Amino acid sequence: MIENMKNNPILVLLGLAAFLFFQGVVAQARIAFITPQGQLATLNPDGSELRVLSERAMQFQFPAWSPDGKKLAAIGSDAESGFLQIFEDTAGSTTTEIYRSRAEGPFYMYWAPNSEEIAFLANHASGTLALHTASATASDKILAFGSPFYWQWSSDSQTLFMHTGFNSAEARLGFSSRVRDTLGNNSLAPAGRFQAPGISYRGNYIAYATEDSSGTRLVLQNNARVNKEELKRELPHLGIAAMSWSPVTDLLAIMSPSKNAPSYFGPISLLDAQTGMLEPLSSQPAFAFFWSPDGRYIVYFAPAQGGGDFASTLQHASLEKVQLPGLSINLIDVTAKTDTYLTDFVPSPQFSNQFLPFFDQYALSHQLWSPESDALVLPAVIANQINLIVVSITGEVNVIAEGDTPFWNRR
Repeated sequence: MIENMKNNPILVLLGLAAFLFFQGVVAQARIAFITPQGQLATLNPDGSELRVLSERAMQFQFPAWSPDGKKLAAIGSDAESGFLQIFEDTAGSTTTEIYRSRAEGPFYMYWAPNSEEIAFLANHASGTLALHTASATASDKILAFGSPFYWQWSSDSQTLFMHTGFNSAEARLGFSSRVRDTLGNNSLAPAGRFQAPGISYRGNYIAYATEDSSGTRLVLQNNARVNKEELKRELPHLGIAAMSWSPVTDLLAIMSPSKNAPSYFGPISLLDAQTGMLEPLSSQPAFAFFWSPDGRYIVYFAPAQGGGDFASTLQHASLEKVQLPGLSINLIDVTAKTDTYLTDFVPSPQFSNQFLPFFDQYALSHQLWSPESDALVLPAVIANQINLIVVSITGEVNVIAEGDTPFWNRR
């Protein structure tokens, strides 16, 4: 066949065209977002090929791509109840509803790595939060209760590393089956001052915070079931600790305040799980941070600095009207050990009030970074309108559409 193609220029051209087409399909990245009318939509990073996937009688928020990039889940509501639906990013695609409730609506969801199951949080009549699991082929069931509630799926989608409660006797920390709550009242350790626990990219290490009479400290330990010897590293911290594993190496990014305070706002450091080496990364305190998919970069948000191409386009009247603080976008190159200011922007109210305060949990389920690790998508207030902006790692900013809560797929 190869020899025949060499001797036939038409076959060569057809083969080249097919190759280029396939490459384009594989490399194509899409952004999901919510339109100003509250509808779920997707588009290309340059703003082209807009598709509205939902119906006008419904309102949606916080769409999340399945890890394989083929499906979308979105939380919605109508005149009767709240619900969770699954979509395909195709014109005229069918919608699958996996949960609906009048009084116990969902407000956060997180796909399992197998791209089939979804774990989601909903209010419960008992006054706490309920963690549900559901899929397109299995009805929902309640796995566990707790408030607040944070978790990470294991890579095989069989267990969840859960943290419920906060620095109290009722707090729980440990692994539970995706089928039923197997943690019970048994905790891996007394839960300390932190939000989302973390599992390293290969499952070799876990990270959490604990607290006892000796103080508060962040704990990193290896998987005793895999390793012959148990390894545990403990680092004291002030305030609340926030942490996030690199998606490709055993490096843990950590943020906590320099002075004791009831928050995690502070400088970012990097802990090497294998060597125990801890090094500072950010040149200033941060509000939130996110790893790039290739593990080379960490973007973080800090108080606005002023200047930058995008900052000059902001209208002061609109900032006063929405009463939101501006943020600076800063890029850490983990390899080169550099910290670069990119630009300022004014985030949407949902981004500021719902996404950023729980950034360590959202970092597990919603992707701000492009699959190629060369740009971010963010919701920015410009002239009293919420717009989607794409910010490259060189600081170039493009406004691509009106809308809110945009997230990139992971293809």
